[in-house]
Amino acid sequence: MDIHTKVHGFTLQRKTFIRETDSTAYLFTHEKSGARLFFLENDDDNKVFSIAFRTPPIDDTGVAHIVEHSVLCGSRKYPLKEPFVELVKGSLNTFLNAMTYPDKTMYPVASRNDKDFQNLMDVYLDAVFYPNMKRDPHILMQEGWHYEIGNADSPLTYSGVVYNEMKGALSSPDDILESRIMTSLYPDTTYGYESGGDPEAIPNLTQAMFASFHDRYYHPSNSYIYLYGDLDIEEKLAYLDAEYLSHFDRIPVPSHIKEQKPFAVMKRSRSSYPIGAEESVREKTFLSMNWIVGKSLDLKDMMGLEILEHAILRTQAAPLRKALLRAKIGKDVDSIFENDILQPFFSIIVNNTEESCVDAFCETVEKTLATLAEKGLDRTLMKASINLFEFRLREADFGSAPRGLVYAIRVMKSWLYDGDPEAPLYYEDALQQMKEGLETGYFEELIRRYLLDNTHRTLVVLRPDAELAVRREARQAEILANKKAAMSKAEIAAYVEETRALKTRQQTPDSEEALNTIPILSLKDIRREAYDLPLEEREIDTVKVLLSNVETNGIAYVNLFFDAQTVPQDKLLYLYLLSDLIGSVDTEVRGYADVANQQNLVTGGIRFDLAGFSRKGKPDSLAPKFCVRMKVLTKKLSEGFALVEELLTKSRFTDEKRIRERIEQEATSIELSLQRSANQIIATRISSYFTRVGAYSSTGELPFYHFLKDFQANFAENHAKMQRIFAELLPLVFNRNNLLVGLTIDGKDYDAFEAPFEKLLSALSEEKFPAQMYTWDLAAKSEGLTSSSRVQYVGKGANFIRLGYEYSGSMLVLSTLLRYDYFWTKIRVQGGAYGAFTNFNRNGMLFFGSYRDPHLTQTIDVFNATGDYVRRFDATKREMDKFIIGTMSSLDAPMTPKMKGETAMGCYLHGVTFDDRQKTRDEVLATRQEDIRALAPLVDSCMQENALCVFGGEEKIHAARGVFDMVKPAL
Repeated sequence: MDIHTKVHGFTLQRKTFIRETDSTAYLFTHEKSGARLFFLENDDDNKVFSIAFRTPPIDDTGVAHIVEHSVLCGSRKYPLKEPFVELVKGSLNTFLNAMTYPDKTMYPVASRNDKDFQNLMDVYLDAVFYPNMKRDPHILMQEGWHYEIGNADSPLTYSGVVYNEMKGALSSPDDILESRIMTSLYPDTTYGYESGGDPEAIPNLTQAMFASFHDRYYHPSNSYIYLYGDLDIEEKLAYLDAEYLSHFDRIPVPSHIKEQKPFAVMKRSRSSYPIGAEESVREKTFLSMNWIVGKSLDLKDMMGLEILEHAILRTQAAPLRKALLRAKIGKDVDSIFENDILQPFFSIIVNNTEESCVDAFCETVEKTLATLAEKGLDRTLMKASINLFEFRLREADFGSAPRGLVYAIRVMKSWLYDGDPEAPLYYEDALQQMKEGLETGYFEELIRRYLLDNTHRTLVVLRPDAELAVRREARQAEILANKKAAMSKAEIAAYVEETRALKTRQQTPDSEEALNTIPILSLKDIRREAYDLPLEEREIDTVKVLLSNVETNGIAYVNLFFDAQTVPQDKLLYLYLLSDLIGSVDTEVRGYADVANQQNLVTGGIRFDLAGFSRKGKPDSLAPKFCVRMKVLTKKLSEGFALVEELLTKSRFTDEKRIRERIEQEATSIELSLQRSANQIIATRISSYFTRVGAYSSTGELPFYHFLKDFQANFAENHAKMQRIFAELLPLVFNRNNLLVGLTIDGKDYDAFEAPFEKLLSALSEEKFPAQMYTWDLAAKSEGLTSSSRVQYVGKGANFIRLGYEYSGSMLVLSTLLRYDYFWTKIRVQGGAYGAFTNFNRNGMLFFGSYRDPHLTQTIDVFNATGDYVRRFDATKREMDKFIIGTMSSLDAPMTPKMKGETAMGCYLHGVTFDDRQKTRDEVLATRQEDIRALAPLVDSCMQENALCVFGGEEKIHAARGVFDMVKPAL
């Protein structure tokens, strides 16, 4: 196809080859509608489609976010209440979601199946251009907010999915801080508003404002359409033109993003965030210095600033990080470089400090930056950060996210602001410029230009307030009470009727006719055989090596699994501490900063963690492993193993100052991540009631946090004790007799692994130590973990193998239908929670959990009634097929080379064979209605165990105290 070719209403504007993505890029314009289209053509069968719109908010009502949810609630061709959910049930998608950003909204889908891909595209396009949300006010009520009142005597309350989602999101202090940073930096532009929605402002959104927002921005003239992969572009252009774009005329869309005018001097801002009433406010303040730094279209400087941020703030060798910690301004240092917006910002943050440290914070930042700019950045430090950045670019491993999706997000860095969409995909020239910049003072110039000499900066202070949550809830209750008091009886009756009508709509199933509009695949389209996970057992000097022979583009993924069963149970918390400290302390060879530089120069990262493995079908089994994970270019395997040897055998834990820093940082990290990881914590705690592996894993979460806090309280004595215990642990753990190796590498490069690995083996202890016995008091518990959260995370579960049941593939189908049918309807749609989850695993654990949930006992009631739902489950063959297909999409998710190797090793450690995986697959494909119903007794038995864990707000948990055996602060 040549430049200026016209095809199906589109004109080809540009065609280029992008070596970095091994793709040919095509940029089209649809002449009639004004739609833009960018296509990356390559041989990737995991195809991606996205349509995005520039959607700058003008207030804090979260309208962009609520519209994002709502367009997926029924459309012209697909008049269901939840087409999105019906798609998930019956699609082989590899990605299906929508995302709201500060200035854009994206609707991406991905699939490896051509027919499925086309189905997904059509449902999404009809949703964004012809949604039912503009004519059905119940959609805003459900997805955004509404007044909820059950009867005339009930109090008036707020509810809604986004309303509760944002109550959860803005319960986390780091999320609140980022919101306050943007408000401080962009007081006159769209970026000063909370695009997700502030719960205090969301109830100001009206149906008219809601519909108007869609009318203004959801037009092809304001759209950015993206296609990726191995697909027939002419066929897709013809479809887009005929079905959608040709029905619109090009119009001007007022979506231009105004730039913030620069400040002449630094501005200061003070805000508060809630903490629990029982928490101390001491050393809980956040300080941040923030700058607007150029424009996202300056891609060279954006890469330079990203590397600079890593070098001076994120690595253990980072000089500004070290200076702030050395000055004892706070317990930990963080940073933000946000370059997905027109005017990016750069933030330096100190956590767990006091407001009295503001002057010292400003002075330390200013003086350190000035010194770095004047005397120059350490060349080894900068080379290490550039090397790590280059490694990640070339590896292009995005985990479970399709590669084409990551590129779709990346191109918007310039395309949304009228730049070339392909520009952010190029990196070779920019990387070369970064390397040359080491000799020309480029990074020092970045410091001067964007930080030292930049007057557009703010200082944000975020202080803890133990009474804020109570005051806020009281204020909201007063507002609602006054609102109700001002209503007439007729108005109250109208709201009661609205609430009833909404619930009736939510509870009324879609008609068979409406359900049949959603296209689904046939079970014939599903692969019958399980995918092979290559794993070959080899041996080097009596040590077993599990080789996954896959193409890795010259990278070796090395996993050293040291059996940690040799560690006594009373030393487990010290073992978790060892996994946190090793790699970030001095060695006999070099200081910890040089250790960090060497890691980044030689490898793509070395990680240490503890993991407990259980054998399939055996809830009493436990195989604890101390895991050392390294990714490294095969040509640098010798250097990588030399560094691993140094860390395992020559690490020193004597530096009190450094150990104190790391313990404070880890405790702070747990505190800040608690809101985001609450669902995982409650799932692990419930597992700890029933399984040894759950008890082992749970030890490394909240008990480890309390261990760290106790360690700090009497540091000198504990540090001395730690050194004695570490001296005992090191030969117990880092021992060749304990070692199992997982290696993912191209088979032809295996020889490059052997000699360096043998050298590591020769440095490890050979003494044999006996396995230790671990005992835990395993019994069902009911715990309430209180916090300042405005929402709850409710979990309930049990071990069905202990109750006499066996694992089967039909449980995976049940998990799909619970998540996207029963729980979706009861907990998300009717309850207003952001989501609910289920899990059945091979060692017998069943877990039900809700996420960002305004309720507590109501959700427990839903979980308890699950058996009745399962017992009465009724579905047509078409609906049953949908649930099976949706389940298969998770089983067949595409994997990167690293994921293939890790999955194969995980199966080996859990004792899961190919035959086991094939049996599960066969059972999923053979699942019928009666198989689902047959699981009702299992679900009943699990719920009757009454094992419960809830993380949530103090008021809600204390009000439900009767359901808990114990209630205590989470931290």
